[in-house]
Amino acid sequence: MKIGISLVFAALVSLSQGQDQVQGQTQAQPGRSSPATCTSMRVRRNAASLSNQEWQNIGNVVTRMAQDGWIGRFGASHDRLFSRVHGNTVFFPFHRRYILEYENIGRRYDPNFVVPYWDATQSARNPMADPLLSANALGTNGQDGTNCLTDGIQGNSQLTYPNQHCLRRKYDNNGSIKQWYTPEVISSYIQSDTSLAKFREDIEYSIHGAVHLGMGGDMDSGYAAQDFSFMAHHANLDRLWWDWQSTHGSYLMYDGTGSNGPAALSDAIPEDSSVPFNGATVESVMVLGYGNVCYTYDSSPSPPQSYPTAGGNAPANNPNPQQQPNQQQQSNSNGRGWPVLSGSSNMANRARENSGIQGALGSDAVSRFFPGLRGWRNRNGRRSYQENKASGCGEPLPYPSRLTPEWIKMHGFDPDRVEMFHKHACEIIETLNNSTYKSPY
Repeated sequence: MKIGISLVFAALVSLSQGQDQVQGQTQAQPGRSSPATCTSMRVRRNAASLSNQEWQNIGNVVTRMAQDGWIGRFGASHDRLFSRVHGNTVFFPFHRRYILEYENIGRRYDPNFVVPYWDATQSARNPMADPLLSANALGTNGQDGTNCLTDGIQGNSQLTYPNQHCLRRKYDNNGSIKQWYTPEVISSYIQSDTSLAKFREDIEYSIHGAVHLGMGGDMDSGYAAQDFSFMAHHANLDRLWWDWQSTHGSYLMYDGTGSNGPAALSDAIPEDSSVPFNGATVESVMVLGYGNVCYTYDSSPSPPQSYPTAGGNAPANNPNPQQQPNQQQQSNSNGRGWPVLSGSSNMANRARENSGIQGALGSDAVSRFFPGLRGWRNRNGRRSYQENKASGCGEPLPYPSRLTPEWIKMHGFDPDRVEMFHKHACEIIETLNNSTYKSPY
């Protein structure tokens, strides 16, 4: 207990700066006001790749954070800021800073602690069968009657916010989970959205809400951050944002409406006293690999070699966006040297998806839904697509479930606009299902 109190005090004193990261930075280049370059980087891994021991280690950190009051603080903070950090473009910067803060605090208990990402697109057809929803990882459904979670790394947890209660989980389809969004739909968003404001809507109205609602219980509330699945889910959304930024080279694009009016990079990220950010600005979190944002993802491009300038939107790692990589280059580069062009974290299937879509759709459909693949030809594309067709994969893609009226109201969304975005997602699915495309997922 004494150790826990001292850790909380230390965390409060220097919470927002993440001292363990500052030691991994160099000085900014002379004559520039850009953030310092990180000299060491954490790697956020796909949660599906973690061993049972690694999940136990995460569970130990979360338990100690709960004992010292941090889990309740994060739940309260997210709940009190809810209306300010959803439904506008600050959604992405806030949650990037928020997950980073959670990770920084966790590293005070275990210096190797890193939040993994949960690529929920991989189980879109049957979310309940996701291996992460098991007793060895995030846990299963709550108990009948109480909805209390009794297994997983937070099994039998008692929470303190907004009152004393068990951590609850209640799948949204009478004991199972409705279908989520496939990688192909997210791929379309990554490729076709040319503004962050549009990408934010596409993500927030789709996979973001679908996973929250699918899990139910505390995840279907403003204080969802008390469930570690929230952190893994939002780490994945952050990965998708980074992939979108890297694909378009739009590292500093911050448009649309912020939490207090027109969005500006100089805006302060909304914060709450229980998890303060000390006035951190939106720009301070826009580019991975700079400032205090010293992490990357195992399936994503590396940070740009120099801090980008505002307004630049050419992919830094690919000076000629029209010259796309062939399949071998994509697979061997681990996704780090080229635009991503896919919402999936599966490197092999990512290449099959791209070549399959390009080979199955006409030019009009490619231009409308997958513009990153326009003119894309690789020497292995047709052959890889035929091999994929013979693999036994390729059942028709599932149509994603709708957000509930209650969820839409809780977020203050325009129901007609949400429906329009859902209809567009269904058009993507319908177009692919009516073609010769066979999904590798």
